[in-house]
Amino acid sequence: MIKKLLFMASMALLPFCSFAQESDTDYELRSNEKEGWIIDKKGNKIEGIVRLMGSEDSPWVNQQKVRFIAKGDIDTSKKKQKFKVLDADDLQGYAAYDGEILREFELIKYTNVRAASKSGSGLGGNLKAIKNLSNNNHIAETIIKGPVTVYKLYALPTSVAVGEKQVREMEQDLNNIRRNPSILVAKNGGKIEELDSKDMKKLTEDCEYVRTKMLNKEYTSYNPEKEEKERSKMGSLLKSEMEISGEKVQKMAMEVLTDYNANCRK
Repeated sequence: MIKKLLFMASMALLPFCSFAQESDTDYELRSNEKEGWIIDKKGNKIEGIVRLMGSEDSPWVNQQKVRFIAKGDIDTSKKKQKFKVLDADDLQGYAAYDGEILREFELIKYTNVRAASKSGSGLGGNLKAIKNLSNNNHIAETIIKGPVTVYKLYALPTSVAVGEKQVREMEQDLNNIRRNPSILVAKNGGKIEELDSKDMKKLTEDCEYVRTKMLNKEYTSYNPEKEEKERSKMGSLLKSEMEISGEKVQKMAMEVLTDYNANCRK
């Protein structure tokens, strides 16, 4: 749906949306263009228009680069604007309004070892492993902000497949990457690590309010009898393998850790 950027003082509630120019002509946003901003390498916030380069089919691209034009560079007499392509070497982060939802991306350092270890066979698998081990800077999407910050990170896929078997493997791998991003967590600005359901107890043990709710089963996503059950090393490995990423861990984080940030701020 095409939106308009109205150059009017009445947009004061969303100051970054008011791209006032000398011309009275409005610039119409295209379907993949969003109101937003970037944070450059020096930490400066620059408001403008963001064009997300990833899609539902290729969400990992948003972690690598984005197109952007500053509001001061918009030529309202033209329907098409010249966007700059910015990557992880140019940014500390960026944000874009997707409808009413603000999507924020932050530069993080993380090596996706697990994605590299599940690379498949052949040349394509080798290339995927190399891509995930050699790319340490990602502009990851931030899904929770606060004392506990949670990120969503997609593996980097391969685009090479030789033979029918590898083509099938590549298609399955792409579908799995889209459905199961890694969920990463950092507490109080500490090390960024992959989030597992078993980490919820450790992350919240300093907050009696949240721990009481967890133990009383007040979170629909968290069952302490299941999540905090003592397991053998093999049992822990199998459970971790199944639940270290994907919808369940993300839902648990949104419910438990959002509540932690709201009620247990240091």
